[in-house]
Amino acid sequence: MSLIRKRYYVWLVKAYVGKWKKTIFASTLIGVLGFFILFSFSRYYLFPLIEKSVEKIGYAGVYTVDTLPPNILENVSYGLTRIDKNGKIIPGAAYKWDIKDNGKKYIFYLNKGLRFHNKKELTAKNVSLAYKDVEKKVLDDYTIEYTLRNPYSPFLSSVARPLFINNFQGLGEYKLTKIELNGGFVKSIQLEKAGNNTYRKNIFFYPTQYALKIAFTLGEIHTVRNVTNLSIKDTDLSKWKGAQVTESINYDELVTLFYNMADNYLSNKKIRQALQYSLPPSLSVGERAYSPIAPTSLYFSKPPNYGVNDAEIAKGLLSTSDFDYKIEISTTEEFLPVAQILANSWKSVGITTKTKTITEIPKNYQVLLYSFHLPRDPDQYTIWHSDQINNITRYKNLRIDKLLEDGRAISDVEKRKNIYSDFQKYLTDDAPASFLYFPKVFSVSRL
Repeated sequence: MSLIRKRYYVWLVKAYVGKWKKTIFASTLIGVLGFFILFSFSRYYLFPLIEKSVEKIGYAGVYTVDTLPPNILENVSYGLTRIDKNGKIIPGAAYKWDIKDNGKKYIFYLNKGLRFHNKKELTAKNVSLAYKDVEKKVLDDYTIEYTLRNPYSPFLSSVARPLFINNFQGLGEYKLTKIELNGGFVKSIQLEKAGNNTYRKNIFFYPTQYALKIAFTLGEIHTVRNVTNLSIKDTDLSKWKGAQVTESINYDELVTLFYNMADNYLSNKKIRQALQYSLPPSLSVGERAYSPIAPTSLYFSKPPNYGVNDAEIAKGLLSTSDFDYKIEISTTEEFLPVAQILANSWKSVGITTKTKTITEIPKNYQVLLYSFHLPRDPDQYTIWHSDQINNITRYKNLRIDKLLEDGRAISDVEKRKNIYSDFQKYLTDDAPASFLYFPKVFSVSRL
């Protein structure tokens, strides 16, 4: 009986196919053609339209999750305070704050109704900022108190660090939806505009500027950010089809000549000043600097010798000093062209210059051509104070020590301006270093 039923169904299918085979064939053909037409339309028309809302940006640098650049993290969140382009502290998640107990106690009052990207409200209990040797206390749902052991005025800059909860859920315009790691280092992150999941920023990190520029030429990214030159092999990115170039100055980085104060010759202030006065008045690679504080900062002031370049003054200082007229500059490959410019400049006052290529800051050097990151706060205690390990020039000056100590202990902005005005005046006159330039940087976008 079962066999007869199977034969019946086979006969039925054959009869159906025989009667409607032309219709079945035509329907199948139309379906296949329709699929490929729809796929092609989506690939060449629909997908590109969607892709236009995805910005692929590349940066050079090696970063961990904890060291991602602030300008990227600020897309995702902000701190209790913010810092404007002039270095002024302005409200962030906190709409106001009080400083008590002679600068040792900070009380922050949170804006109500702020929510992280996961919809959880920001309260004093879930403020993630915590610091070593700083007592954190929740006073109520929207008030938080930090008590420091000693007064520390840069603390207001410290709490500008972005606030996060549960895997980078922030408060900003964009939410972090994906992070890709390679050996503990960030390879890429994906940012999605809060409330608009069709607009994204995919940010990729490359180990060198060369690798970054190659990625642009291969079409892996649409935009290159903050490269110091546009050259790539035998051409440059500005000549690339559809490329749009923007130029700016990076005031967060200061390229500097550090003088070893333990050197037999450079321990002499007159020789250091002579080297400083004989430097070129301008440099094509960036904006000439004469102070350790950026001109955009509200704490910047022009010291008396600001912008002074005079070979005759340099020769006069050298003529009264015991000097063999020979200098060795240690620098990285990146700054070798700048070292040559400096060598040519010093040659005009009779100094012979030798250049040594390094890959890291050496323990022993005569003159070091290197860059350092400028903090958002004017405090440079760790770089110039005589008891600090990062004082690579071995500079010692009791007046500078006192100014640096006072500058980080006083919260009043006007008083701090006066302190850092004196700091710039006395430091540049003593010349433990010559501040050269803020680097010129380029961003390139493919239209």
